[in-house]
Amino acid sequence: MNLHASITSRSQRLIRRIGQLLARPVLDEVSILATLRSMPDNRRPVIMVHSSLSACGKVRGGVAAVLGAMCDWTEGGTLAMPTHTYCYPNERGQIPVFDPARTPSLVGTVSDVFWRKSGVVRSLHPTHSIAASGPLAHELVAGHELTDTPCGTGTPYEKLLREDVGVLMYGVTLNAHTLFHIAEAMAAVPYLYFPQQVNLRFRSQEGVTRDMRMWRQNMTVPRRFAEMDSWLEERGLLHRKPCGNGELLWLPHAQAVHQALIAEMSVDPWLLVPKEARPAASAS
Repeated sequence: MNLHASITSRSQRLIRRIGQLLARPVLDEVSILATLRSMPDNRRPVIMVHSSLSACGKVRGGVAAVLGAMCDWTEGGTLAMPTHTYCYPNERGQIPVFDPARTPSLVGTVSDVFWRKSGVVRSLHPTHSIAASGPLAHELVAGHELTDTPCGTGTPYEKLLREDVGVLMYGVTLNAHTLFHIAEAMAAVPYLYFPQQVNLRFRSQEGVTRDMRMWRQNMTVPRRFAEMDSWLEERGLLHRKPCGNGELLWLPHAQAVHQALIAEMSVDPWLLVPKEARPAASAS
C-alpha cells in the first residue's frame, strides 16, 4: 500500500469512527425514566440498583440525571444501593477504619453519590455496606455491623430478600449481583468463606472506632454470576431492556430468583462456579 492509499484508509476509518460516535444516543433523565417504567412489573416497593454510569453511554446531566430518574421511578418506595468499600486488613495486617460518613463506595459513581445525598442512610459495615432511602431505609441498614458475614443471615441483603426486592442492573452484568451470595450462604456451599475470620474496624455513629470479626468470602474461587443471565431469562425471572449503548437487566422478584437457585443448588452446590474451577468429582 502506497503512502496516499495508507492516508486515505486511515482517514476513512477516522470518519467512520466519528460517525459512530455522533450516532450514539445521548441519554437524559427523561429517557432513562421512560425505560425504567417500561419494564414489566416495575412498581416494586423496594428496589436495589447496581450501576455503571458510563456503560450505557453519555448521559446529559451525568450522575444527577441517572439518580433523578431512579428516585422518580422509586418514589414512595425504598431505594437501596450497595456501597462496598472492602476495608480488609492489608498484607501487613493493618486494618483500615471504615467511616460511613467518609469512606467512598468502590462500586460505581452512582452509588458513591447516592449515599451522600440528604435523607440516605448507610450501614456500618467495613466491607459490604449498603445505602438506602425511603420508608424501610433505617430498618434495612440497622445492625449490619453486628453480623458475622457480609451478606448472610441478619444482613441488609437478607432483609431485602425477605422484602422480595426488585433488582436493577444498570449497565452492569450479574457479576455484580450481591444477592447471589445469599443463595450461596443459604445453600451452605463448601467454598463460600475462608477458614478463618478476619478482624475489621468501623467508626460508629458516635464517632468511636469499634472492632468486629467476620467470615470473609473466598473470592479466589471463580464465579459464573454473569453467565447466569440466560439461565434466569429462560425461567422468566430476568428481563432485558436496551438503554443507550448498554443494557438494563431487571429481576423484579428476588424471592423467586432465590428459590430457583436454592432448588438447583440442592442438587448441584457448585452451580455458580465455572466447571473448570470445580473439584474433579463435581465438574461433570
